[in-house]
Amino acid sequence: MRRALLVLWLWLGGAVLGAGEELGRVVDQPLRFVNGRVITIGDLRWRNGMRVESYRRAGRPLPETRAALLAFHRESLEELTDEELLLQQAEELGVSIDREQLASDVRSEARERGLDIRQLAQLKRWREREAKLRVVVNWVEGRAPAVAPQQLALAYQQRRQEFARPARARVRLLALRPASDDERRELRRQLANLMRDVQQSPEEPLAALARSRLEEFLAADVEGQQSILLAFAQAVAASESVQREGRALVERARELLARAQSALGEAQCRAELERWRAELALRPASEREAAFADLARARSQGPHAADGGLLGWVDGENYGPEIARQALATPVGALSPVFASAGALAVLLVVEREEARVQEFQEVSALLLAALEREQRNEARRRLLAALRARAVIRDVVDLGTLVP
Repeated sequence: MRRALLVLWLWLGGAVLGAGEELGRVVDQPLRFVNGRVITIGDLRWRNGMRVESYRRAGRPLPETRAALLAFHRESLEELTDEELLLQQAEELGVSIDREQLASDVRSEARERGLDIRQLAQLKRWREREAKLRVVVNWVEGRAPAVAPQQLALAYQQRRQEFARPARARVRLLALRPASDDERRELRRQLANLMRDVQQSPEEPLAALARSRLEEFLAADVEGQQSILLAFAQAVAASESVQREGRALVERARELLARAQSALGEAQCRAELERWRAELALRPASEREAAFADLARARSQGPHAADGGLLGWVDGENYGPEIARQALATPVGALSPVFASAGALAVLLVVEREEARVQEFQEVSALLLAALEREQRNEARRRLLAALRARAVIRDVVDLGTLVP
């Protein structure tokens, strides 16, 4: 089955990968006649290729089963039939196009794509076809009636629920992400290596720092050792008047301290956030947002930290459910409790809030008018095509099923 589908896709996409085999032919094998005008298998391949490329650019899945591929062929053939009927209508209307501009555009496109003479001829044919279709479609859509004010007002009442907006809050977020056990163990190992290297340093003031803490370090439990190592790294980082080798150790200590700030366990993250929350709550309301933003820029590991933790509007759809729940439950100007979300611990500040509501007619009238006009243009085109098909003579000379293995 896979091999059959591969063969079929090579046929289906032939217009993209090997269009030169069909380009330049005035007539190839007929597939359908529309009022005596022929649609060929080459035309179908070309249209299929265009649609395949469109699907790929849009990230849409391509048909995989025989039934889906056959349906794909039928859709392409019906599109070509509709276009042929519109082109015949264009001839009846005496539609004209700017052929000089068209020829110039085609030559430019052919140069960019490196097309040969045969391919250029086919490209010119399709671009001329598209230009005529644009003119006749514009003519058809231009006959659609204007949307009356009463029609617009009625559409608003009928579609009112489409304009319902949920409650939302504009918030800033301050988050810390607990380090994994492996990350914390690695940090502890590197801090211990720093103590060992400082102990062996030829610079006596630094070596003395290590010796003074060694006995305490060896007697402590794991948590105590971590605290001693951090205090030791802080002392080394604060050292001055050191020589070249000592300066390298001081820089190592500073780097490890910076990493230690983001390598906290869950309990430490929670305690830190609780402390920050308490400090921010003591701030006057007029200063709280600026202080929150400064702290987020300096310490937050959450989204938009560089923007002071500003998430923008949260409505339950754009961020996680817990962020939305806290944002919609916290009063404006207040701080949420510390909460867990997506593997992090966080606290948020609500800056602004909008309650759930239905947008007023004035807010959506322009958008609604554009939608109604689009619907009326589509309906005008649908009616014309239905009338053209009703009086057309359409005759198939090849069964599409025979083209699909």
